[in-house]
Amino acid sequence: GTPTRFLIDSGASITALSVGSARAAGLNFDLAAPGVSMLTANGKIDAKRSSIATLALGPIRSSDLPIVISPAFGEVNVIGMNLLSRLKSWGVQDGEMVLTP
Repeated sequence: GTPTRFLIDSGASITALSVGSARAAGLNFDLAAPGVSMLTANGKIDAKRSSIATLALGPIRSSDLPIVISPAFGEVNVIGMNLLSRLKSWGVQDGEMVLTP
């Protein structure tokens, strides 16, 4: 129920949230807990695992979506392939991103 802006990145394996967005959404995570090491376009980072009960993008609903959270993301939130692969299709048509549930 928390509106959040996302970048759609077909090069990202997993959906990622900034710490601020994760906190605003009330997600369970502990920055002090052991995390997972990830290699991103900006280098190696430490991230924490969590999940989103339901992520809604207009008419698209995805349940029990695994995510990662890290201060290294700054304020950027990314929709990754773990959500895109759940769709019937996705792609660019006439210069616009089209997601088909």
